[in-house]
Amino acid sequence: MSNTPSGAPLQRTVDGQELTLQANHLGHFLLIHLLLPALLAAPAGRVVVVSSELHRKVKGAEGASAGSASGSSGAHGLTDIHPGGSGATASPQWLPRLSTAGTTSAPAAAPAAAPGAAAVGPAAPAATSVPPPPWATPPPPPCPLSGMQLYCLSKLFNLWFVAGLAARLPPHVTANAVTPGWVPGTSLGRDAPWLARLVYQNVFPLLPITVSVPEGARRVVAVCLGEAEGAVRGGYFSRGKQAEPSPEARDTAAAEELWRLSEVATGIPPGTYVPAEGK
Repeated sequence: MSNTPSGAPLQRTVDGQELTLQANHLGHFLLIHLLLPALLAAPAGRVVVVSSELHRKVKGAEGASAGSASGSSGAHGLTDIHPGGSGATASPQWLPRLSTAGTTSAPAAAPAAAPGAAAVGPAAPAATSVPPPPWATPPPPPCPLSGMQLYCLSKLFNLWFVAGLAARLPPHVTANAVTPGWVPGTSLGRDAPWLARLVYQNVFPLLPITVSVPEGARRVVAVCLGEAEGAVRGGYFSRGKQAEPSPEARDTAAAEELWRLSEVATGIPPGTYVPAEGK
């Protein structure tokens, strides 16, 4: 989890995607697609995605109910957090918005000469692959979301992903999400300043509202192996039991929009995420 403020340079992966959303969502989306042949061939397969209660910090349009026609927290009815916007961030459109932030279109290629046409003038020099010097490379654009906002949004994306996956899988393969709780004993706060990191890793684990590493792991394993948990499809588990996620997380229109955008971002042809029967 990054502590960078909004307006800090946008961090991208080599794929051109925003770092947090690729690490916490797009990577999951592609990995499960690649594992589906094995999951579908198993007598009973399970997909368990680790989300967080911080998904509740992502808010939709102010005063709008999730899933309503005029105020959905999906691709429609939301603006962004720029001045004059609604302050809403619960939108799958953040995926392409961040992946295209600061990009410029490539110059148009020169038209090819007609077959047999005589060349006029000297030939154009061949293009080289020499990268521009560092001082000629424009700085990355500012990210309109803070590191915390990006993390919370990725955890909401986890729940939308699970909803879309559960709706597409055959009955013998389940998909659910779980939060292990607040587990400060891990390296989650590794990017915090040194004093905050010291408190996070050594003082916070002593608080009664936090969860130990073994207990957090137990909660995740229970959803992976538990008999009762295995009978649930598209559920969200918190504090060791099934829980109701935020209204934004229950927005089916947003879940479908995120699914479509994720297919585009990962290069998966529409409608082919789950292999056809017998393939």
